[in-house]
Amino acid sequence: MDAFQTSLEASANNMANANTTAFKRSIVDFQDLLYTGQPNQQIGTGVKVSDISTRDFKQGAEESTGRELDLFISGNGFFAVQHADGSTKYTRDGTFQRDALGQLVTSTGDVVQPPITFPSDTVSTSISSDGVVSVVTSGGQVKVLGQLQLTTFPNPAGLNQEANNLFSATVASGTPTTGIPGTNGIGAVKQKSVEQSNVDLTSEMTALVTAQRGFDANSRVIKTADQIVSSSLDLVR
Repeated sequence: MDAFQTSLEASANNMANANTTAFKRSIVDFQDLLYTGQPNQQIGTGVKVSDISTRDFKQGAEESTGRELDLFISGNGFFAVQHADGSTKYTRDGTFQRDALGQLVTSTGDVVQPPITFPSDTVSTSISSDGVVSVVTSGGQVKVLGQLQLTTFPNPAGLNQEANNLFSATVASGTPTTGIPGTNGIGAVKQKSVEQSNVDLTSEMTALVTAQRGFDANSRVIKTADQIVSSSLDLVR
């Protein structure tokens, strides 16, 4: 019952984030528990949750927003950002903006790496598929501000999922590789679009119903077993 409860919670969280930009659905893995008894008469002792991971890194659909600082990653890769505590985090959420210092930051204020700082008189921004950021100023000048890079991992499923669409590297995720978008197997970026969540509500509803029925069935088994034990004790009395 506890395992099915965990599955219910994971599906509920996936469904709650169906509209969260670039959200990656969580998958619950199960393992059977110890078997007891004589050979050919063994009975399992139940099931346990062996892992809850964000293994489904299937790319979400592209959503056009029209905002100049919104970026969609087409293919593999993550934007590297500097978190408030100074650590490096990774995200596929390209909903970017400028902060008070003119820096390119995430919606929660994490600074995109390598840093891009906009002039105060920026009128329009252009970002190419390989990450080159250029602007037109109020004086009509065209300035190249820098080039965005993307980071890939040998095993993205090993990343540690955190709040605000962020991931952190782990030993399991492997050594990160940073490079120019569109090269060496790294995805390209597309301006004025973002990645939608990869949650399929139909599949999640099916998983939710399956877990709910499993939970109910196991609760009935426990009640039946309790009734049998109670009846046996009544016979002894």
